[in-house]
Amino acid sequence: MSVDSLLPVTAAATRAVAHPQGYDRPKPLLLVLGLMLLLLQGCSTSSRPVREQRLPSQTPSSPYLRVSRPQTNVIALQVALRRFVPETGHGPAVWLVAASHIGETNYFAALQAELERAGMVLFEGVGAKDKKVRFDPEEQGSVQYTFATSLGLRFQLEAIEYDRPHFKNSDLTISQLHRLMLQDGPAGGADGGDANEEFTQLLAVMEGSSLVGALVQVGLKFIGFSPKLRAMTKTVLIETLGGLDGDLAQIKGLPPGIERLLTVIIQERNKVVLSDLASELRSPHPPASIAIFYGAGHMLDLENRLRSQLAYRPSSERWLTALSVDTSAAGLSPADLETMRSLVRWQLESLQP
Repeated sequence: MSVDSLLPVTAAATRAVAHPQGYDRPKPLLLVLGLMLLLLQGCSTSSRPVREQRLPSQTPSSPYLRVSRPQTNVIALQVALRRFVPETGHGPAVWLVAASHIGETNYFAALQAELERAGMVLFEGVGAKDKKVRFDPEEQGSVQYTFATSLGLRFQLEAIEYDRPHFKNSDLTISQLHRLMLQDGPAGGADGGDANEEFTQLLAVMEGSSLVGALVQVGLKFIGFSPKLRAMTKTVLIETLGGLDGDLAQIKGLPPGIERLLTVIIQERNKVVLSDLASELRSPHPPASIAIFYGAGHMLDLENRLRSQLAYRPSSERWLTALSVDTSAAGLSPADLETMRSLVRWQLESLQP
């Protein structure tokens, strides 16, 4: 399960439907979800990796998602792959391989090629059966799969081949997540109960098994019938994800339950990954390189832990284009684009306390 990239959107929407009387303030990205459901076919561009660029060892942390405009009429979402090396000069290189959970076919092909070059891949997969991730036909009923196919894109679990000898699942189970969410949050026990409720509702929505999930599915399928709606939705998605600076677990302006939910979904799972990574680094014969393959929303926190706990420093980075839109071919006018960008800016500003 890969939910973190759409978590603030879906959790906010779920809470709004379930508790309309207590949810009168427009929450972050809620209107963006509305656009995604009611609006979107842009032409795809090749997902060639940008040439690897060296980074000074003292380079500060920076986002793993960015908006690129390779041509005047093309807007694209790019995702970073960042290489880190130990300060001592001895030990495996560690790649933080950020993922967009939906993307173009070329993107996932390039991503697979990058992962094949690693000596070991630690990947996310909550509740993965037998510690492996396989695409289950039942996933075709999930919101993420429907979202991807409606936009003419592919879903990560379907596109990536996980059943590889050097891939190792590194994540929490569903029951472990529930237990962590029931623990007291910073503001007291209520946060934990609210977070667990949000998580339960979120799972039902993502699986398409709740009323809200069914409504989301209908809206997403409607988008797929219109090339222009698909292009508009892709544009909003690119602008939104590319504008999310900083650690998602530190987002302000959200209800306490959702803040607690984000903390668990990101930080607690990242602790598992760093623990597994540390074990591999201590082994007598560690692999020459280790890739951590997780959603982009995890990466800033993972990078900070890698720097502070394991004394690793950045060495180089490359970027892959996950999805793109040819706005001119899709019939989007400059006025259309400015309206969408204004909406995204307003929603992102509402993330502030």
